[in-house]
Amino acid sequence: MVLNDYYDMNLKDIIFDLCSVGGVSGSEETAVITSKKYFEEITDDVKTDNNGNLFAVVGSKNAEKTLLVDAHLDRIGLMVTGIDENGFVKVDKCGGIDLRTLQDTELICENNPDITGVICCMPPHLSDGNEDKANPISKTYVDFGMPCEEISKHISFGDVLTFKSKPRMLLNNRIASACLDNRCGVASIIKCAEIIKNHNLDYKVVFMLSTQEETYGTGAKTGAFAVDADEAVVVDVSFASQPDVSGQYSKIEIDKGPMICISPILNKKMSNKFISLAEEKQIPYQLEPISGTTGTNADSISVTKCGVKTAVISIPQRNMHTPNEIVSVADVENTAKLISEYIICGGAF
Repeated sequence: MVLNDYYDMNLKDIIFDLCSVGGVSGSEETAVITSKKYFEEITDDVKTDNNGNLFAVVGSKNAEKTLLVDAHLDRIGLMVTGIDENGFVKVDKCGGIDLRTLQDTELICENNPDITGVICCMPPHLSDGNEDKANPISKTYVDFGMPCEEISKHISFGDVLTFKSKPRMLLNNRIASACLDNRCGVASIIKCAEIIKNHNLDYKVVFMLSTQEETYGTGAKTGAFAVDADEAVVVDVSFASQPDVSGQYSKIEIDKGPMICISPILNKKMSNKFISLAEEKQIPYQLEPISGTTGTNADSISVTKCGVKTAVISIPQRNMHTPNEIVSVADVENTAKLISEYIICGGAF
């Protein structure tokens, strides 16, 4: 078959929708609601578990073999840890935020998105030069424009804050937004589920949107244990070339297709199958050799129970863990196509 005009959902709209909601690690509820509505158009078997993971099942639901397709749903953010006597809100990292990008950044509270704050930034006129580097998180405060007694009515210890930003299109069909890590991966597997929904598969496919990857990986650890799959495909983002990037990632380009990971912890047969399918179906791809663990959910899924054969497909991204990550819609689409072809051809069982 040829996979081109085969679906109804607009991929750019899905990405924009997913990137317009919160969902910091441990508080993914709004992202679950947004994602769930797409999967419910594809299958009537959609549910969540105790850790907030979202599961959507297609294919032969009573089959002996199961393929798990995972993309983590959470995004990085900040957690409120204190409020000083002047109303400045102390925060700590919830996930690996790039501290260099924080100063003067606008934030909103997950529980109260109508309240906007700005991270405090020392004016250059008052600086002795020591503030010219990124502030440590221990010295990071947010100004919500209220005195202590007032801000305490709106924000509590443990509340999480996210970047106040909206996704937008750049030239060449590229998107800039916060939390493209990993909402673009979520969009790709929603699209994948739509592509395969009407195919007669002789095995079960479970799409899992997992929680807390940016913190402890709890969602993938418990979710994969419950699914008990024979194979798993993990979808995430990885590094694309940009100024000053050296080494192997200096050769990874946006718009040149998804990255197929090669790693000792991954299943060689699956990785080779993805490569051969990409070449056969003329889907652009790039290789990502990693000599150890992958830094993705594959690291825990592959050792679930007695072990799960696992592959990793990554979408090239610039400016990771900042308010303005960049991906290509074409790369997200080709990720969906490649995984769809893998599922339709029977995986590597």
